[in-house]
Amino acid sequence: MTLLSALRDLQWRRRRVLIAAIGTALVFALTLVLSGVSHGFDVETSRTMSKFHADGWVISSGASGPFVGQSPLLASNIDAVRRQPGVHEANGFIFSRKTVGVAADKEVNLFGVGSRGVAVPSVDNGRGPRRSGEATVSTRLHYGIGDKFFLSGREFVVVGTIGNWTAVAGVPNVFVGLADAQKIAFVGQPIVSAVAVKGTPTNVPAGTTFMSNSVARKDLLRSVKNARSGIDLVGLLLWVVAATIIGSVIYLSALERVHDFAVFKATGTSSATILVDLIIQAVILALLAAAIGAGLAVLIGPRFPIPVVIPMSAFVLLPLLAIAVGLVASLAGLRRAITVDPAVAFTTA
Repeated sequence: MTLLSALRDLQWRRRRVLIAAIGTALVFALTLVLSGVSHGFDVETSRTMSKFHADGWVISSGASGPFVGQSPLLASNIDAVRRQPGVHEANGFIFSRKTVGVAADKEVNLFGVGSRGVAVPSVDNGRGPRRSGEATVSTRLHYGIGDKFFLSGREFVVVGTIGNWTAVAGVPNVFVGLADAQKIAFVGQPIVSAVAVKGTPTNVPAGTTFMSNSVARKDLLRSVKNARSGIDLVGLLLWVVAATIIGSVIYLSALERVHDFAVFKATGTSSATILVDLIIQAVILALLAAAIGAGLAVLIGPRFPIPVVIPMSAFVLLPLLAIAVGLVASLAGLRRAITVDPAVAFTTA
């Protein structure tokens, strides 16, 4: 009887329910997309790091990483690291943020590495740079092999591409030779950001320290730390908005059904049964919104300017969280439903 009553009431107010479901679905979709943006930071960072095939990095003592937290090293440390026990390969490495284009209107992550060995990114099409003025670029820059472009005012020709290779919230990556990177980032001085290592050194040159690849990954994520905190806060606020939308619908329903609740009470229906009626309505509305929201998120995600990778766990948790939101929202009409006087049943509806 309770389920039938709840379904009949939803059917009677189907226009209002549909509008509320669509509004809540948009909120759920944005929540999923934001979850995908946050997870996308991890996915693109892992993909970028995997291209280098490094086991660790030798960085300047006191630096917090080879990327964002770098402190430049003299290039002479490259040979010194190669001589250390436990090191199979070592290569000079440079990371910097630069711009490309004639008007320098697009920002890129610049990676400079020697022509062979560890930290040389694996290329999807073409090859890596072998001579000065050659570059491998992310397909997000929309350059093809043979195209020429300007990087910080210097002309380069594309010799290879890597599909959707980005870091730091969707910024495309560009890979050039170490000497070219030194000219762009350090005015040609014999300086590197770090030394990429294959193997685990038992000792490192004075003034340096060894950092594992997993710790270095956190350094590359450092730039999006505040953005991720903001995304998490907005996601929490969106859940509050969803509960408010569903709660307002349930509250209005409770106000309009005062006479019905009075009849239920006059015929011996308990307050608990009436509460279950409201809970069923709220949960059905929340689950309907979750289903629509999941579909919208799949459509919206690819259109974002930064990588959106919605984890499967988010789709699994969405209906569970939607049920929780429905339960909280049902409390909006609880007080009105349980305090109704059975005598109202004998008045004109």
